[in-house]
Amino acid sequence: MVENRTGSLRLVSIRPSIRQVALVATDFDGTLLGAEREISQPTKEVLRRLNEFDIEFVVVTGRPPRYCKSIPQQTGIPTTLVCANGAVAYDPLRDITTQFATLDLSDARALVTEIRDAHPNAGFCAEMADDFVAERRWLQQAGRATDTDISDLVPLLDHRVHKLLVNLPDLSADETMAVLNPLINGRANVMHAGLPFIELMPPGVDKAFGLKKLCDQRRITPEQVMAFGDMPNDNAMLEFAGWGVAVANAHPNTQSVANEVTCANVADGVAKVLAEMMGG
Repeated sequence: MVENRTGSLRLVSIRPSIRQVALVATDFDGTLLGAEREISQPTKEVLRRLNEFDIEFVVVTGRPPRYCKSIPQQTGIPTTLVCANGAVAYDPLRDITTQFATLDLSDARALVTEIRDAHPNAGFCAEMADDFVAERRWLQQAGRATDTDISDLVPLLDHRVHKLLVNLPDLSADETMAVLNPLINGRANVMHAGLPFIELMPPGVDKAFGLKKLCDQRRITPEQVMAFGDMPNDNAMLEFAGWGVAVANAHPNTQSVANEVTCANVADGVAKVLAEMMGG
């Protein structure tokens, strides 16, 4: 065993053969999407070959379902979708969202109130099943159209809330996590996807949680899973999988938990690994 840069221990092992893999799971933005936010033709061709090996293809993304409808068309193959960092599954053919987990409503309301008390300039929004509710301040901070006069998210939260997004102006996502972690105190799972805000998920809920739900349904073991990612919200998924791969443009912490690092997303890193396993 060797110590990686995060101080945790992983077994020294070798990449599995393609015949040992039953499911390939990948993040989308920053991992599978390449130049011009498109999936390249070479990557599409490799993804099509997964069917030859009876391998299911799954996109596990932080995106909410409403931003996932086009993903199967973009990949060019049947694509299973786990969204919102593992909190929901989405069936694009039937346009059905299935929630796997939600935040405790009292905790969600308290977190917004307590963070705002400590950081009055904080902006908030929430994902609740298929609904998105955002404060005007959060939309302004995110550079989005401010077609709302909502100033306080708390009265609008309900039992369906599965993600809170928090923006502290002038702080990076890593800095925001460091500042808010003591205040959150275990009431939510804190992560980010490289954007200038953090995401508060239900405790214990992450991409590994959602992927495990799917694997349990399919009777697939973690050892039969390959996973690809680029940001800290992918870390749990890479650690869950029998073989986790980070792209070269990944966050340093994400690279440190992966079994290997491939080429960047714009250089077809996911396809490169899969093509090598398929024999070129």
